[in-house]
Amino acid sequence: MANLTQIRIFLLLGATFLFLYLLGCLFDADVNVVKSIHSTYGHFGSTTRRGKCTPARNIVFIKVPKCGGSTITNIFQRYGEKHNLSFLLPRAGIPSIDASDIRDHIGDAVNLIVNHVHFYEKFMKQLMPRDTLYIGVLRNPMGYLKSYYNYAEKGITKKGVNVSLADFEENPWKYPDLKVRQNRQSSFYGALDKGATPKGIEEFILHVDSKFNLILITDHMKESIVLLGELLCWSMEDMLYVSHKVSTDGQLGEKSTTSFEHTTNMALAERNYRIYSPLDYAMFEFFNKTLWRKISAMGKSFDDKFRKFDAMLNNLQNRCRYTSESLGLSDEYIQSVIKEDSDSEDYLCHRMLLPSTQYIEYILRPKQNII
Repeated sequence: MANLTQIRIFLLLGATFLFLYLLGCLFDADVNVVKSIHSTYGHFGSTTRRGKCTPARNIVFIKVPKCGGSTITNIFQRYGEKHNLSFLLPRAGIPSIDASDIRDHIGDAVNLIVNHVHFYEKFMKQLMPRDTLYIGVLRNPMGYLKSYYNYAEKGITKKGVNVSLADFEENPWKYPDLKVRQNRQSSFYGALDKGATPKGIEEFILHVDSKFNLILITDHMKESIVLLGELLCWSMEDMLYVSHKVSTDGQLGEKSTTSFEHTTNMALAERNYRIYSPLDYAMFEFFNKTLWRKISAMGKSFDDKFRKFDAMLNNLQNRCRYTSESLGLSDEYIQSVIKEDSDSEDYLCHRMLLPSTQYIEYILRPKQNII
């Protein structure tokens, strides 16, 4: 009888271990599926294990100034308008969203935050739904410096002395009155707790990487937008765009970004700016590599989609850029855009050409009944 009992216990233990082993294999298989999804597309909250996806509705976009953010914001604005989504908008007459704007709306139904805003992690997590996708954008620091320096007219000090971009690049520490902020791009993602030490920079970047689903790179806009479309599970038409650097030149009234030129000694300029803004450089290089790693992981699938998207984009941009009615932001033009039927041939072009501030003032804010 004792032997029989021992045999039963042995068989029971064996069955238990077999069950645990099979369960472990199943768990590993699930983990591998998830890893495969993440390695291919990044942290795709909208993608399921069966390979199907649901179009994303809840998005935070950290729109860093002078990084092509207006072009990207227009994509989000068009989609949100089309699908009657709710935006957290800047207050009237204010270009950006601050922490108090977010805090004051905690408890409200908000789908999209896509205008100039810093990453206020605590308040955003309290306001936004759990399935919110966090998107950011960065730009090569030297290109960013030129655009920011020229747009903000940093070439004149408080003492009225003209300082060219080239002079600044060759010795940025010589001109403290210019107040060109160090690490300005990365400041939109938070503050360094431990200073700009190698370890502090590494921890900061890894924290941002853990919180964001995708960081777009302005220098590779088309590739970034294709990857973003995969993440959002949106159609190619949803992701089409007209560069707002092109659409706002001259007739649409933005300041020129070609007032000053880089120094001819770009090796010196880059070396200096790496010291001046080390976190911006580290952020850009990390997320640029991350972008291309994600693209590479998609393989031929990405190449096929990129070619198709590129062809659609070229056709549309050639048509939209020369839309005859877009002669400037006159009241007549804006009213025609507001009242235009969605079946109109130029409807998409007109929506794309409308700058973010006018999109908010004349279309999004009235639809949400926000003053």
